[in-house]
This record gives sequence, C-alpha cells and structure tokens, in this order.
Amino acid sequence: MQILRLRDVIQKTGLRRSSIYKFSGHGLFPRPITLGGMSVGWTTKRIDQWIVERVRERDSVPDNAEHTTPWAVTIGKGNISQTDLQILRIKQVIELTGLARATVYKYIHEREFPLPVSLVGASVGWLRAEVEYWLVSCTGESCDESLNEYEASPEAA
Repeated sequence: MQILRLRDVIQKTGLRRSSIYKFSGHGLFPRPITLGGMSVGWTTKRIDQWIVERVRERDSVPDNAEHTTPWAVTIGKGNISQTDLQILRIKQVIELTGLARATVYKYIHEREFPLPVSLVGASVGWLRAEVEYWLVSCTGESCDESLNEYEASPEAA
C-alpha cells in the first residue's frame, strides 16, 4: 500500500487543495487517512479507484465490466487500470499538445480528441494516457492537414 501526500494527490488528480478537502468533506472525494499528528495522506488505490469511477461514468460502463476507452486506456474488473492514471487540467493539455483551448474543444466536438472526465463540481480533466495516445496517433498526415486547415480558417483568427 502506497500513501500519497497532498502534493502528490494534487498532481495526480488536477484538483486544488481546497477542492480536495471540500469535496472529501461532502463525500465526493476519498477522505484522507491520518498518519499521525497533523499529517494526512491518501492511498494510491483509493485515488486510482476514484479516477476510474470518473472514467466509467464518462463512458457509461458498469462497475465490474472490463473496459477499454476509445483512447486505449484499459480498465479491468475490480477497477484496476493497466496504466498509471493521472488527470490533466486544460492548461496542462494545452502545454502538452501545443493546441489552443478553442482547438481542443473543437476536436472534442468533432470526436477527434479524448473526452474530458467530470471530476467534482464543474471541474473536468483529461487522462494523461489518453492525451499521450492521441499525440502518438496524431503523427500522420491527416492530423497535420487538419491543424493547417483550422489555423488557415478565418474562425481561428
């Protein structure tokens, strides 16, 4: 069993400190465990399960079904993922892909980019593995052509 400290949970989930504590108090996020004194942490297993639940909600897949997302993230029975799960927020997606915010949402609308996962409240994020898979699959001409077409269109200006 591995324990994640707050900074690790922030990095893994993309949520801020205040959101983590607020939503864990409301039962929408795993509660921390006391490590001693004022020190708290979260088990990796519970955080991963929370992320997997968000993915299953997004894809409308039952809890115990084996599932592979359209962007190559496999979740087995018992909510175990074959990849290390990390949530990226929109700023991180923009940094990683080099796309503008509007382009990311345009591609999502056209079903050419991974769908975001609802986190808590109005927060959304993307699975790092799905975005990286999209980047790898985007090395062909079709992706380059669609990017050039979008950048040349008057709407992109």
